[in-house]
Amino acid sequence: MKFWLKNPPRWAGVGGAVALALAAGAQKPTPKPQALTPEQTQFFEAKIRPILTGKCAPCHVDGVARGGLSLDFRESWQRGGGSGPAVVAGDPDKSLLIQRVKSTGAPMPPGGRLSASELAALEAWVKMGAPDPRSATDVKTTSKMTGITDKARRHWAFQPVERPAIPKVKNAAWVKNPIDSFVLAKLEASGMVPTAPASRAALIRRAYYDVIGMPPTVDEVRAFLADKSPTAWEKVVDTLLASPHYGERWGRHWLDTARYSDTTGATQVGQNRFSDFRYANAWTYRDWVIGALNKDMPYNEFLMAQLAADQILTTKDDPAQLAALGFLTVGKRFTDKNDLIDERIDTVTKATMGVTVACARCHDHKFDPIPTADYYSLYGIFSSIDEPEVGPEIPGSGDPDKRADYEAQEKVLLDKGRVAYYEYVGEHLEAFQKKAAGYLMLATANVRSKEGSELAEKYGINPSNIRERDMLRILQQGVRSSKDTPQILAPFNLLQRLPESSFASQYAVAIGKMLGTAPTPAAPVGRFARQRAAQAPRAGANIPVMKLNPLVAKELASLKPRSIADVAEAYGRIFAKVGEQRAAYIEARKRNQVLSVDSATAQLIEFPLGLPPASQFSSVTNLRKLAERFRADNRAAARFPFDDLNRLQLTHPGAPGHAMVVEDVEEPKDARILIRGEKQRPGDIVPRQVFALCTPGSTPQPIKAGSGRLELARAIAAPSNPLTARVLVNRVWMHHFGAAFVRTPDDLGNMSEKPSHPELLDWLATHFMETGWSLKKLHKWILLSNTYQQGTETNAAYEKKDPANRLLWRANLRRLDFESIRDTMVALTGKLDPTLGGKPVNITDEPYIYRRSVYGYIDRLFLSDLLTQFDVSDPTMANTGRISTIVPQQALFFMNSAMAVDVARQVVAREEVGKAQSDEEKIRSIYLILYQRSPKPEEIQAGLGFLSKIGATAQGPETPAATATGKGRLQRRPVVKTPAKKGMGVGKFAPIRNNTEMVERKPLDSWELYTQALLCSNEFVYVS
Repeated sequence: MKFWLKNPPRWAGVGGAVALALAAGAQKPTPKPQALTPEQTQFFEAKIRPILTGKCAPCHVDGVARGGLSLDFRESWQRGGGSGPAVVAGDPDKSLLIQRVKSTGAPMPPGGRLSASELAALEAWVKMGAPDPRSATDVKTTSKMTGITDKARRHWAFQPVERPAIPKVKNAAWVKNPIDSFVLAKLEASGMVPTAPASRAALIRRAYYDVIGMPPTVDEVRAFLADKSPTAWEKVVDTLLASPHYGERWGRHWLDTARYSDTTGATQVGQNRFSDFRYANAWTYRDWVIGALNKDMPYNEFLMAQLAADQILTTKDDPAQLAALGFLTVGKRFTDKNDLIDERIDTVTKATMGVTVACARCHDHKFDPIPTADYYSLYGIFSSIDEPEVGPEIPGSGDPDKRADYEAQEKVLLDKGRVAYYEYVGEHLEAFQKKAAGYLMLATANVRSKEGSELAEKYGINPSNIRERDMLRILQQGVRSSKDTPQILAPFNLLQRLPESSFASQYAVAIGKMLGTAPTPAAPVGRFARQRAAQAPRAGANIPVMKLNPLVAKELASLKPRSIADVAEAYGRIFAKVGEQRAAYIEARKRNQVLSVDSATAQLIEFPLGLPPASQFSSVTNLRKLAERFRADNRAAARFPFDDLNRLQLTHPGAPGHAMVVEDVEEPKDARILIRGEKQRPGDIVPRQVFALCTPGSTPQPIKAGSGRLELARAIAAPSNPLTARVLVNRVWMHHFGAAFVRTPDDLGNMSEKPSHPELLDWLATHFMETGWSLKKLHKWILLSNTYQQGTETNAAYEKKDPANRLLWRANLRRLDFESIRDTMVALTGKLDPTLGGKPVNITDEPYIYRRSVYGYIDRLFLSDLLTQFDVSDPTMANTGRISTIVPQQALFFMNSAMAVDVARQVVAREEVGKAQSDEEKIRSIYLILYQRSPKPEEIQAGLGFLSKIGATAQGPETPAATATGKGRLQRRPVVKTPAKKGMGVGKFAPIRNNTEMVERKPLDSWELYTQALLCSNEFVYVS
């Protein structure tokens, strides 16, 4: 150590602050580790461990530990050195590890900087407290942490689902169906009884929000309160389940699980600078989900279609049903295909079976019986599929009356792209034709060598310039193969191989061979003449007669060069001459005209990039393929109208929708295990097959044909699968009660808690499968139970026994999610557009639109501030269970947003409010509209007092949603282009904008202010 500090290795000075600063310090006391949540462990295993093992381990593990820093275990980086620990949990800015990898000095890791996504993952990890399940103590005192054990396999969720016996209870009169028996049995065992039923007004409000995500109307509430028949409640339930709004509500729940988004979440996909940021057709998958749920498609078929609709007889030829494959394709995109496959494995296994298979990417799963080989069996399945750039068109998906307008606008943009292409190519051709000799010479040399540098300097070419480097790349491909341009480059390609010492003498023979003018050589004479002739190098040997460009042939035929440089100069003269006609030629092409030049000249003008005819610019796909040759130039993307084309496809009502499909590759292949998840360390090949958890009691069989998606889909949807039905029932229960049996709905593995009601979970799972996997029947069973119909009144003694209400002795008070809050506000304006399906709209920004929130544009890279403030699910991964927070921004939305002002104004303008004969009657009408109940006497008095203080005719204060002009008068605010907020996408990444009207700006009167105040109450956003 002393020697190292005195004589540090050469990388120590640039390897920087982390290794050297931590090398010599005294050890600090190690903080006591806290228990990690399953989500934290999963994040570490999926995002952080691959970085530490793949990028940091070569220098910072026990046994190497350069600078004394090891990252093998939690204790290692906590201990650190003289300058403190490598990571300060919760504070990335103070963490030396983050400082070092973000440093603009020498790269760290030495092999190259971390990618933006890797750096973001590290910072997010530190912010969440740097959870790290790796402990040196565990390794020293226990055997290897692994889920490949009999104990892990015996986990309750991995056992076959069996129907348990319905328990007997003392208070049998309370039981309406078996759900009540299971719940009541637990309560009675704990000396507890259920809470009294909820009021009928509260019950209908609860059911409406649960099933369709919107409140009942005043008339619907009155009708239910007036219906005294024993089937009144069942009729309400049946009506709700038959509503088309059911699919919208429950479709939104599934879209959280399916990590639905209208954007890729990546600034570019792979190396394609011209890839679209927005998915133009993700909405077709969303619409398929809504339609499937409204039709009550059996859940097993629902899952199978999303994995293999193209291979199922009933759906494979129906484009509308092929949209189900969007489940695989609407996820986040990456520059590395391995990450894309990992994302799909993670989503499929979490969404359908509630297991975290992606944790086995680098090693056997630490907690569940999922070996790395199982992960790579699935990897083989998902690496054996491909995506066509444009999927099949869905009939009827665009407005036929507006199709012609869409196509006309698309043609204008494609023509703009064609002109941009010609202009861009023209600039490249001009640069090439002026320095053609230099480009050809550099294309034969190593640009980074001394020779290359000398050539670049001689011909005035700068290889570091993007455009000139791009031209060299294109020419190098042509010079080395001449496959695409044999009439022009073939001679140069062959002549550069001639020996420099005899170039002049061999040139004439070689060029003669190419042109078919070489004389037949005389027969050898003399002793051993044939032998000497055979052994001597022959100019033009194996050179065939070529059909060359006439202008090239003419120039080369009369040339007497001494070296290949002279040949390059001849080419330079050819291109310089034809370059005189280039501008006129390209201008004619831009106008879709043909300039009358001979074919030889035209061929040379277009070399080496080509100027395809206008017919080849007839689609976005063709334009993208042509523009791809300029992908190295980051300025090229701004020249082409891909963003405008994408926006047009996404927003124009006449644009047809296309299914975002996948298809099997022609030759599916099994995958190799990547040791520690590193693609540089391939291991054994594993066959494509279903992973073992899908098929308890039997051995998975290798897949012989196709990718294996269909076999995987069948295994997931099989009644024998122990997880699929349990996972679904657990989630449905969560959405109806506010808490699931197992409170980690995307992970039922060994790290999850035990179910609150394991027998009820299994009973419902078996009943669900036996009744045809029908979601609507499952809902009805739950809604008709007395368990569901309990009130929310609390009990102090029970709160002590069961503070989390896990035994369900009452109904949970639940805050509405963002979609329900906004949909309620839209419905209250009286402007709700009930149209099912369609392209996404902006639901957060003005000008507002009055569609349901499920049709909102979701941007996974720049998620709207309003959506995050109201806890909308993160669309970067499967997220079935949303969190629920209370933050000031939520209240500010109701107080300050133009949407809240508009709702208050529209409610007061409603007919039933306007016809009220007294202020008390007016207050009752507003309460019924907002809360679906009548006000209490004290609430009426409070309302009258509020109105009295403001004054029945006084204008309220100016609201932030209005703009003052003149003496206190408020006028409609003009639409202005405001600067983007921090974190908001701009340009190519900007959110879509609605073509609608802004909210009217004028003062609120006293009744409108009163109504807005009621919107700010807890009751408006909670369901009891």
